Parts: sequence; C-alpha cells; structure tokens
Amino acid sequence: MAQARPGRVSVQAWQPPRRIDAIDFWLRSRLLATAHALRETLRPTARRWPGGAHALADAPVLAQYRTPLWSDGRADEFPLVAGKVQNLRVARPAFDAIEVPGGEVMSFWRQLGRPGAGRGFVLGREVRGGCVVPTLAGGLCQLSNALATVAVRAGFELVERHGHTARIEQADTPDSDAVDATVFWNYVDVKLRASHAWRLEVAVTDSELVVRIRARAPRAVAVLAAPLTLRRTNDDAAPALPLARGCLSCEETTCFRHRPSIDVGAEGRTAVFVDGWTPEFARYLREMHPQAQRMQPAPLRLAFWRVPAAGWHREPATKGAVTTAWTASLRRAVWQRLWARHAGRRQASLIDGQRWLAQALAARLEPAHTQLVVEQSLLPHLQRIGALDGRRITVLAGALPMTDIEQRLDAASQRWPGDASLCDFRADTSLVRDEALALARAAVVVTPHAEVARAMAMCAPQATLQRLDWTLPQMKAAKATHSEHDQPPLVVFAASALARKGARELAAALQGWPCRLCVLGSPSDDARLWQGIEHMQHMNWQGDWLARAAVVVLPAHVEHAPRAVLRAVAAGVPVVASTACGLGGLPGVCEIAPGDIDALRTALQQAVRTA
Repeated sequence: MAQARPGRVSVQAWQPPRRIDAIDFWLRSRLLATAHALRETLRPTARRWPGGAHALADAPVLAQYRTPLWSDGRADEFPLVAGKVQNLRVARPAFDAIEVPGGEVMSFWRQLGRPGAGRGFVLGREVRGGCVVPTLAGGLCQLSNALATVAVRAGFELVERHGHTARIEQADTPDSDAVDATVFWNYVDVKLRASHAWRLEVAVTDSELVVRIRARAPRAVAVLAAPLTLRRTNDDAAPALPLARGCLSCEETTCFRHRPSIDVGAEGRTAVFVDGWTPEFARYLREMHPQAQRMQPAPLRLAFWRVPAAGWHREPATKGAVTTAWTASLRRAVWQRLWARHAGRRQASLIDGQRWLAQALAARLEPAHTQLVVEQSLLPHLQRIGALDGRRITVLAGALPMTDIEQRLDAASQRWPGDASLCDFRADTSLVRDEALALARAAVVVTPHAEVARAMAMCAPQATLQRLDWTLPQMKAAKATHSEHDQPPLVVFAASALARKGARELAAALQGWPCRLCVLGSPSDDARLWQGIEHMQHMNWQGDWLARAAVVVLPAHVEHAPRAVLRAVAAGVPVVASTACGLGGLPGVCEIAPGDIDALRTALQQAVRTA
C-alpha cells in the first residue's frame, strides 16, 4: 500500500516530515474515507466476487505478470519487505479463482475488504511524503500494480487508477509496460472492467507474485485511465518520481517517524514444523538447521500413538527456540482417543488432529520466517490456509503421497475384496489436491524411505531429493537357544494382523509349511485369517521376540515406519520385506513385490535355510 492522495505531494527536494503534516494527512484521509464509504453504501460501483469458481478454469490465459517478492528494497529494510510478503500472503485468497461477468467492475478494496490486524495483516511498507514508512497492511500496492498491469495486457478497461508519488529502490528493472497503480483504504482504488467474462488467478511462490487472467474472449485494445488525482495541479507533465527514503535506513534519527533497524538476518529465519520424532529426521535437522525455531505438539500420552522413550521432546532436533501447541495437542489427543478403535473413523481423526495442529502452529509464524521445514503430514493443511506462500519449503517426507496410498490399497482390495481394513484410508479429494500442490512447490524433499523417494521424484520433480540413511538401533546379536533348534522355525510378522501390512499374503504363503508364527502386534478381526497354521501367538508388542526368531517378515502394501524390521536388521536376524517398506540397500533384507505370495514363500524358506 502506498501513499494516500488527498493531494499529490511534490517531493522535488526531500524535507523531514512534520507532525503537523502527519496530523493534517490523517484528518483529510479519514474524511475522504468516510465520504467514500457513504457513497459506496448508497450507490455501490462494484460488488465482491466469490472465489472458488471453476467455469473458466480451463480457459486460455490472456495475460500474465510476474514480480519478485524479495528483491525490492534495501537490505536493512528486510523486516518491512517480509511484512509486505505477509500482507500479500493474507490478501491472495480474496483475489484467487474469482470470475467476473462481462461488463461488471472488480474493485480492489471491495474485493479485499478492510485490511486489519485481526485478519493477519502486519506492518509493511507505505510510500508517504517521499518516505517509506511502516504501515499496517503496507505493500499491497505490489498486488494492485500487478492487477493493473495484467489488465492492460489483457485489453481490459482501467476504470480507476492512481499513481505513486515516489518510487522504492528496486533491484530488478520493471517491465516496460508495467502499470503504476497505488491503493489506500478505501478511496484510492484500482477498478477493472471487461466486456466479457474473465477469471483472475493469483499465486505467491517462494520468490514471485504471479497474477494471470483467463478468458475465452479474444484480447482487446486496452483502455488505460490516466492517474486520477483529487486535486488539480498546474504541471503539464508529471515529473520523474524521486527515490523514497526508508525509515529503517534513513540517517534522520530525529524524525518522529524514525524506526531503529531490526536484525532478523539477511534472509529471514527458519521454522521447523514437526509432528513426531524419528532418528533420521532428528539427525538431519541437527546437521542442516541447528538454529531453526522448532514448532511441535505437546508430548501428551492420551492418544493411541505413543511418544518414544527417547522422543523429540527429550532429544531436541534443533538448538533454536521451541514453540509448543498445547491446546491443539490436548484437543487432538482426546479426539483420537475417542476414535482409536473405530476402524472406519480412525484415519479421519488422525487427519483432523493434523489440521488442528497445523493451524495452531501456523498462527505462531512471523513474517521473518522465510523458510519452512515441514513434516509431510502437516503439509496439505498449511497449503490450504496459505502459510506456504512466499516461503521456501523443505519437506520431511515420511510417507507416500495420499494418491499413491489410495492406489495401492485399491489394488490390494481387488485381491481381497472382503477385507474392510483396506478401505480404511480415504482422504477428502480437496486434501489430496492440496498435498499435491504443496509438494509441487517444495524446494527440497528429505526422506530415508526408498519407496517414498521414488514417489517424490515423480510428484515433486522440481525439488532437490535428499535420501537419508536409516538409523539402526543399538541391539545385541540375536542367537537362538538350544531348545529352539528342536522346533519348527519361528516366523515373526513385524506388524499387527492387518491386510495392508500383508497379513493375508503371509497367511497364504505359510499354508502347508511346518513353522511357528508370531504376530508382533494385535490380532485380526477375522478369526479365520490364520487357519491352517498350528503354532501361532500374538505378542501385542510385548516380550523379547527377536531372541527366538528365524526370520522377520513384513510383506506390506503400505509401510512408512518399519521400526521393528530395523531392529531385526540391527540384531542380524534375516528379514523378508516388500519394497513398500523402503529398506532397499540395507544388508540382510530380501525384498519382494507387495502381493506376490509365491515370491514371499520362496524368500521365507530361503531365509530359514540360510539362517
């Protein structure tokens, strides 16, 4: 947002601002804003157009304009530049995906509404009297400039436009057809009109503001309104705009508007969003982001998930400040506890909790947080609320994309149509789309999981993929006792008896083979699952199961955290696992394709013979 224009200010020679001038400006601007509000109430010139329309989503792009977010302004005024980006981040949803009928007017302020602190607007930059001053919601003129420019390129009529009174230092040379269009609540406006229906799309990437117009009508000749003023001048030609002075970099320390410089670093700060603890990601954060601010849930034990003994709350992943979302964590823990034993609702309660946590943590972000390291489960929710806009994103990818998970479970359910647990995971379509959009903007993707790495290479091809090494726990080598040699080999199924973990394939592979089966987790709801297997038991995650195991098996269709299998690898016990476990390259692991019963039986028998 730039200088209000109760009269065009001449800044041929800069003079220190006076308090009396500021008071005069405030009084006149309030008078003009009140008069404008009354006129618009009695006879509105435009209406607010709702977002989310899709009628013209596939229409051709008539015009597009891209402007940099971070390269305008001096280095020591970075806090105001960060504030500007935050204001663009908050304003974007009001303009994105709106469709305006032919002949109708789109008004910047009617579309956005009053920019107040309660809506998330912060101090940004405003040009006033030849100075760049900190102002609430400052910097919105970058969006108004882009709207006016893309409208002219598309051949629209600029019903109303006002020019700046000074220019801000900018590293990049603006386009020759860029249109100068400032705004000030609520009477200095930008208004557009076209003879045909059109769609506006606004995106904020990590480095650019992108504005485009779509329509099915041909491009017309632009009608460019001259800069409007509220007081006539005798100048025949407008003078070249002078360079504005910055309140954070100006040497006029006696000026009443002077602000001391704020040290937030040349590139801002980094925030880490985590929802759990894994040794691989903890090691990565300690090495790559040691000073980042960590944002996390509270280590509560009310939910069915459990905080590990050496959890992230006891073994910090970073040395920076820690922000804990206690209220959201308590709400999530109680909610997940209620639905823990409802198979059809359990996954939905997990997603609900992730959404609450993401919203609570995003509310604690500051404009100076220009880089985010985000655990994948929180990613789509941050995308939906716009917290990723204008920031560089690193994804801690611990799972397959939701589209891949659903495809794998659908394929398994075709083989086992009677198993309802294969239909447990079904995310909302909009959430799946938000995850895909978030991954498409990621700059770095980090994962130890081989299968996740392959999937991310497909859905985030623009990102730098970093594969981490699995961290093996400290384990003693497992040795079978003398009594174990006289019994059939013990096969340990390193999961609960669920179809998505490969329980049905394992039951089929063990038919007719003399062995003992130990299910490490909880039993299946299907009492007939293990029919034909004489010796079997359920451990319910208790006891020393590795000491007696001949082979550990996990033929899962979907498996993101194969911790029990990693314990077996560390103890030297042979492992047979599907490629879905992502253990490719680990010694002692025989990989098979998910759902391949014959390959599973052969690999188990071979592992027992060589053990």
